[in-house]
Amino acid sequence: MFVSMTGFGSAVLNRDWGSISLDLSSVNHRYQEISVRLPKELASWEPWFHQKLRGFFRRGKVQARVETRCNASSLAVSINRDVLAGYYADLSALSKSIGADAGIRLDSLLNLPGVMDAWEGSRLSEGDEAGKILAELLERCVQGWNGMRKSEGGHLGAEIMERLDVLEGHMDAISKMWEGARDAAFAAMTGRIAAALASLNLPDLDESRFAQETVVIADRWDISEELTRMKSHAAKFREAGSSSEPVGRKLDFIVQEMNREVNTINSKSPDSNVRWMAVEVKVELERIREQIQNLE
Repeated sequence: MFVSMTGFGSAVLNRDWGSISLDLSSVNHRYQEISVRLPKELASWEPWFHQKLRGFFRRGKVQARVETRCNASSLAVSINRDVLAGYYADLSALSKSIGADAGIRLDSLLNLPGVMDAWEGSRLSEGDEAGKILAELLERCVQGWNGMRKSEGGHLGAEIMERLDVLEGHMDAISKMWEGARDAAFAAMTGRIAAALASLNLPDLDESRFAQETVVIADRWDISEELTRMKSHAAKFREAGSSSEPVGRKLDFIVQEMNREVNTINSKSPDSNVRWMAVEVKVELERIREQIQNLE
């Protein structure tokens, strides 16, 4: 399955206190990298996001950003009378015990911790309800994110397979060229060797040994095995592309093996036409490799 590393998804959940949103964006990266940006009231949930997100992709750089917005009623500030009364009683008692003038100002008491209650995400930061909300938010967002990545991956996969068709056409051309070039090259080589031996006037030459050495020399520029392996790699490439799992890494490895075989063909073949066609194969391989770098 062709899945792009590049994608974007977003989701919003509305509640009585306001709303919470999540944006997921991803770009190409050789390894798996996750970055999470959370509001302060959700800072403790960062490890949870990392753990969940790791299960949704294999490689790429993913950034998750969560924002919360509370409505006017949730922002309303209330005074905790019990806490305020407790502060006042303690300060009054302390003033009497040390013989100091109490002089307690109400506005000073209002700034003490716990006197003024305002919503700061406490309803969302802890508890099972928070886990349910974040899990639902992440599930919705990932659906859109994965949908975009699969759609983009489908387009990339179609282009890659078109390139593979062109590559296989070039390889078929090389095979046909080699069928004629092989016999011509072998005949030319044996002719040159026979002429060279004749000029040396060696009447006692062992013909069987001559034939053996000729075969050894010919094997050095025979590309039949490389052509066979290229066909096998192309078949494996197509097989991997039809898998239900992301195959970016596997295809990258196969392309490396194909590139190695083409380099060998280019260096071994004595025929200039075959070498030029091998260059065309390398061009298509590079185009395929560039597209594979975008796949998970």
